[in-house]
Amino acid sequence: MAEDQSRLLLEEEKEFKRTYKLSLWWVQQRATIIKIGYGLFIIFDAILIIFVLWTFLDTYALSYGKELQAVQNVVRQGVSDLRSYTIARSASELNQEEVKLFSIGDSRYDFYAMLSNENSDWWVEFDYSFSYEDKETPKQHVVFLPNERKPIASLAISSTASVRSTELLITNVLWHRVDHHQIGDYETWFAKRSAIEFSNTSFQKETTDTKTVGLTNFTVHNKTAYSYFNPTFYVLLKQGSSVVGVSRVTLASLESLEQKEVSLKWFGTLPAVTTIEVMTDINLFNPKVYKQEKGVFGDDVRTRIE
Repeated sequence: MAEDQSRLLLEEEKEFKRTYKLSLWWVQQRATIIKIGYGLFIIFDAILIIFVLWTFLDTYALSYGKELQAVQNVVRQGVSDLRSYTIARSASELNQEEVKLFSIGDSRYDFYAMLSNENSDWWVEFDYSFSYEDKETPKQHVVFLPNERKPIASLAISSTASVRSTELLITNVLWHRVDHHQIGDYETWFAKRSAIEFSNTSFQKETTDTKTVGLTNFTVHNKTAYSYFNPTFYVLLKQGSSVVGVSRVTLASLESLEQKEVSLKWFGTLPAVTTIEVMTDINLFNPKVYKQEKGVFGDDVRTRIE
């Protein structure tokens, strides 16, 4: 038992000596360690200051030109990419196929042009007129739906001077992107509203005692579920593939699934005609062209297209 106590005292003595030596070393070396810590801190600050000064010197003196050129290249590339994206997403101009004028006698003329909107996601509205002999026909407003091709015209314009040429003038052009949140898929939306067909087209000349009158007949069949106010139709007289006459007719209304016989008279100079083409001119984006169903009160949801 005495041996165990001696061994325990020896271990405690050894532990005391180790603690004493460590404490003595810390007391003797503390000043040196603090100096080393201050030195490392000063060296770190000096390196940081040198790095900051070098960065400013390199950025605004040594490499300023290169840095400026790099920034300009990035901006130029960004502008180029933005311009390419904008062009890709913007509407292309209307395609003008032909512009003509027709003398219809008695110093009167019909002005005609065929245009097409080749944009599948944009519709456009604008004013147009025809210039001739330092004059201009009255301005008219028209709307072209996406992918729509149709004629425009100024009819029975009087001129004391002989008119031999004309030019189409387009102003106040306003493009609209199709709102797919409102109408969904445009092709489906358009197909449901544009199923209007023409049949039994004919052209004949009727001669009276004093003059000869042209008579065009055709049947229009509205196969849609929609009824329309004041639908307008262009009638083109053709000789082969060339348009030799133009006119238009507006009906008071056209009911859903209705068939109507339409007659149109032509006065003045009558050309030789081989075929007739009838084309629809209805602004389907205008809620006012749709007739409300009978017995329906309040808003007709079919016209909510804007």
